Amino acid sequence: MDYRKVQEPILPLLGAAETILAREIGSRVDLIAELGRHTPVGKGKKIRAAFFFLLARLNSARDGGLPVLGAAIEMLHLSSLVHDDIVDHSTRRRGQKTPNHHFGDTLSVLWGDFLFISSIRMLTRSGCAAAVDMLAEASRQMIEGQILEFENNFNYRLGARTYYDIIRRKTASLFGGIAALAAGLPGGDSGCEPAFRRFGDDFGMIFQISDDLLDLFSERSGKGRFQDLKEGKVTLPYILLIEGGALPLIRAFDPARPGPLLDRCRRLNIQERSLAVIDRYYRRCRGFLRAFPPSSCRDALAGLLEFIRYREY
Repeated sequence: MDYRKVQEPILPLLGAAETILAREIGSRVDLIAELGRHTPVGKGKKIRAAFFFLLARLNSARDGGLPVLGAAIEMLHLSSLVHDDIVDHSTRRRGQKTPNHHFGDTLSVLWGDFLFISSIRMLTRSGCAAAVDMLAEASRQMIEGQILEFENNFNYRLGARTYYDIIRRKTASLFGGIAALAAGLPGGDSGCEPAFRRFGDDFGMIFQISDDLLDLFSERSGKGRFQDLKEGKVTLPYILLIEGGALPLIRAFDPARPGPLLDRCRRLNIQERSLAVIDRYYRRCRGFLRAFPPSSCRDALAGLLEFIRYREY
């Protein structure tokens, strides 16, 4: 699925959100402006904003105020990326060098904090109390998920249940909150919030498992392959590999010679088995969308599901 097709029904909203985001990220402090130039504000797929806009339209919500909310959601996401890169010691993001590579960890922590506070300020000024609550709760769960993941770095006995708990908190919680927010906007049917939240949670699970697959199998992700393995993150593909007896290969892994590990992945059908897990969530998401009459937004959300399920970047 071409992601540009997904964006077509909401291009004006995405454009307005990008304008707001560029404005809000500015500062009279020269060093903050420099940090902004090394943060991929104008790049990236803006999936979270697109997801929010499409769901809001699907629920017949009014457009007024949507661009500010979408920009604030993307600002929150940017802040989490900056902090993630510090924690993970990542030097590249979306094909570019990260702020912590250019400026070091101390300044990058402050920059991530600046972005987070800016997102809260944007939501507060929007007057949408539900959006502030969503951001606060999702942020809390995202941090809990990151801490739980950190606690289990290099824990090669990690069970699938704990892995699902980690990604439900660190990734799915934000998508679930975004979907619930879209359900409660003026003009829409607020009674559908539980169904929207479940859809967002399932979408987020697909997103993260797919992302974890990219670490092994994609050369187009914009960050180094096997980064999770280097950092000791035990994701679903590695859990399945360990169950298949590949722990010695994982312990002895050499990024310059990935062939033996990738060959074991093929023999154990790691990609196919991970996609089978994704498909459990995917079928529920498709069932949710079929409950709505045909529309460009429903088609775009179906396309977005296809994109994240099969994405290579």
